[in-house]
Amino acid sequence: MTAAVKKRRRSRSFERKLERTAYVFIAPAAILLIIFCIVPMLGSVYVSMQKMGVDLSKAEYVGLDNYTKALADRRFIQSIGITLRYTAIEVPLQMVIGVVLSALLAKNTLINRIMRSIYFLPVVASAVTVGVTWQLVMHSNIGIFTYWLKQLGVTDPNWLNNTGTALYVVVFVAIWKTFGISAIILVSAIQNVPDSLFEAAAIDGAGKIRQFFSVTLPSVMPSFWFLLMTRIIGSLQMFDIVYTMTGGGPSRSTTTMVVYIYDQAFNSMNKTGYATAMSEFLFVFIMFITIIMYTIMNKTSDY
Repeated sequence: MTAAVKKRRRSRSFERKLERTAYVFIAPAAILLIIFCIVPMLGSVYVSMQKMGVDLSKAEYVGLDNYTKALADRRFIQSIGITLRYTAIEVPLQMVIGVVLSALLAKNTLINRIMRSIYFLPVVASAVTVGVTWQLVMHSNIGIFTYWLKQLGVTDPNWLNNTGTALYVVVFVAIWKTFGISAIILVSAIQNVPDSLFEAAAIDGAGKIRQFFSVTLPSVMPSFWFLLMTRIIGSLQMFDIVYTMTGGGPSRSTTTMVVYIYDQAFNSMNKTGYATAMSEFLFVFIMFITIIMYTIMNKTSDY
C-alpha cells in the first residue's frame, strides 16, 4: 500500500468522524424540530379529518368533509377577505413608516438613540397588554381619546365599535405596536452601508433624496424583503390584538381567519376538527406566500 493511498484513507476517515460529530451536534435541534413541529403538523392533518370536541374525545372520521364545509362556509370566506384587507393596509404602511424612520434615525446622534429607544418600547410590551390598553383608551364611555374628541366637537367618536372604522383602529394599533422592530432592523442595515457610496453619490451631485433612492434603498433590499415577508406572515396570523380589542366585532367586521378559527375550536361544540381544517388552509396559504416571497427575494439578491 502506497503512502498516497494511506493518506487518502486517513483523510476519508477524518471526514467521516467530522460528519458523525456534526450529526451529534445537530441531533438535539433535529429531535426538538421533529417533536414540536413535524409531529404536531402531521397530527393536525389527522385531527382535521375528524369530528371531535376540544378535548379530542369521541372522534368520528369524516374524511375531507371538514375541508369542503370550510370552502362553503360564508363566515370563513368573509374572515379570509377581512384578513387580506387587514394585510393589504397594515403591511404597506408598516414598511413605509419603517423605511422613512430608519432613514431619519440612522445617524448615531444622541437624539436619534433616544428616539429609537422610544419607538422600540411598544415592541417590548405584550400584544395583549397593548390591546387592552388601547381598548380602554378608545372606550366609548371611559376612554380618554374619545373624551377629548368629544371635547373637540367630534360627534360619535366611538370608532372601535363602528363597523366601518374598527378594522382601521386595529391596523393603527398593530402598526404602533410593531413598527419599531422594522425601523431598528432597517437602521442596522443602513448603518452597514459603506460611507464611500454616499460620498461618491454626493460627488456626482446627488442630494439627500437622490441618495436615499439610489444608494440607501438598493443597499437595504435584503433586509427590506425579509421584513416584508415576515410582516405579511404575521398579518395573516393576526389574532391577539384583534381578540383583546374587539373580539372580532362589531358585527364580525374584524373577525380575521385566526379569530374565527379560535372561535370555532373553543366556543363551539365538536368543531375542533373543523377548526383544524381551516388552519390547514391558512398553513397552505402562508406557505405559498412564503415560497413566492422567498423566490423573489433570492432573484433580486442576485442582481
